Order: sequence, then C-alpha cells, then structure tokens
Amino acid sequence: MKLPVEDDFNDVLGKAQKGQGISTEVLAETTGLSEESIRKARRGEFEPSDVAILGQALGLNVEALLAIGRNEWYPEEQKAIEGFELIATRFYDMYVNAYLISDPATRETIAFDTGTDPEPILESLFKRGLTLKTLFVTHSHGDHIEGADLILEKTGASAVISRIEPEVPFATEKIDEGYVARIGSLSVEMFNTPGHTKGGSTFLVTGLSRTVALVGDAIFAGSMGGANVSYEQSLAGLTKILSLPDDTVIASGHGPLTTVGQEKEMNCFYRVG
Repeated sequence: MKLPVEDDFNDVLGKAQKGQGISTEVLAETTGLSEESIRKARRGEFEPSDVAILGQALGLNVEALLAIGRNEWYPEEQKAIEGFELIATRFYDMYVNAYLISDPATRETIAFDTGTDPEPILESLFKRGLTLKTLFVTHSHGDHIEGADLILEKTGASAVISRIEPEVPFATEKIDEGYVARIGSLSVEMFNTPGHTKGGSTFLVTGLSRTVALVGDAIFAGSMGGANVSYEQSLAGLTKILSLPDDTVIASGHGPLTTVGQEKEMNCFYRVG
C-alpha cells in the first residue's frame, strides 16, 4: 500500500502559524496579505505567490512547501529491508504506522507503537513465527498505543517509554535518553525528540541492512507532528534527527518512509541558514 503524505501545504502553514503563536491579524500585517487570503491558504486554496510569502514569513522551506502544494513531491520508495515491517492501521481518514523489526537468525522481534488495532501485529507475529521481546513506545497518544495491553498479554513482551512522557494504561519500564537495548543482532538507542509531546522519543535501530530511525510524530515526510508542547523543541528534535547520516531510513508515525537525505532537502520545517 502506498501511504499518502501526511500533511498538505495548508497543514504545514497551520502548524507553523499555531506553533509560533502568530495571529492571522499579525501575519497579515507582516506579509501584506489580506486576512482572507491567509485563511484561504489555510483552508487549502493553493495560490503559489501567497503560499510563498507565508512560508517565508513563517520560516519554512518555501521550495519544499510549494512542491507539496503542487503535488510534485513524494519520497523515493525504499527497497525492502529484511526483518523490517511497516503495519498501517486506519485512524479516521488517515493511517497510523506501527513497526516490527526482527533478527532474521533468532526471530527475536521488537515493536514500535501499535497503531489503532493490535490484531495486525499479533497476526504478523504468529504467522511468521516471531517472538516479541519489547514494545518501544515513541509517545503516549492513543492512536499509537491502542491494544498495547493485549499485545503484551498475548506475547509476554515488556514495554518501554520515556520517563518524561505522560503515563500510559499498561505497565512500562521508564527509560532516559541514551538508553541502549540489544535484541539478537539488533541494537536500539533512544534519544529525546519532544515538542509534539513532552517526552517524545526517537529509537535508532542498527543491525539491519539499513539504519532505521523510528521517530513517532517528531517528523513526517515533508512535515512534522503538531507542536502541542513546544514549537522550538519540535524544531530542535527534527534537526537532531536530520543530523543522522543521509541514508538513514526515517520511519514515522504517519505517512510513507523517507530518509534523512530527502528530508534535509524537502522537509518544510527544515531550512538551513
């Protein structure tokens, strides 16, 4: 299944304006655009010149913003990685991603979030003869942890989450930045990427044919999750992820897989200089 890019240009504009706490009145004064023109852009009416002006005023990557507005960009499809599986479940009119990563030799497996339905994960585990050892929770939003208690009960796996993330309704081990776990040939390292939530985490997995960053909603292809806690922290987390090697695969909580290299060029919230 080809997952749609999570955010359109107007979603990006809305997140940037809200995150920075800029009123439409002030944005109109700053840009010279009418308030109605700004509202039209946020509703999804694509007028390139207006979008470019707004993107510049909001500190966005204007070239990327316009490409998304014109439907000219989609991240390059990643070749299959042995031991890596993306499981997308429906959430209203979009999808939420969960991931299974396994050691091909031992069949030991780790999961990252659960999505909105535990059954696809359980089905994949049992059908493929995999042993789930640990569930890594990127953040505590309900659409990412639905049915986690059932998965833990059925598999006997443990769960971990950042110590500073809000509580979840199942037993977890609280971890801190720098935490490292080894499961078979796999290594998992956690670093903090807050902003969307207080204790949002990115898990960097090595041991497969490609290094994979499981980022939750800290970054999407072309965008990022809403800065519910802090816009500055969200941008800092995004920048931290994009400091990884360019060929690192980014596995987000919504939308398609992408890479660090592609996002440094085409993420609307990443602008150098």
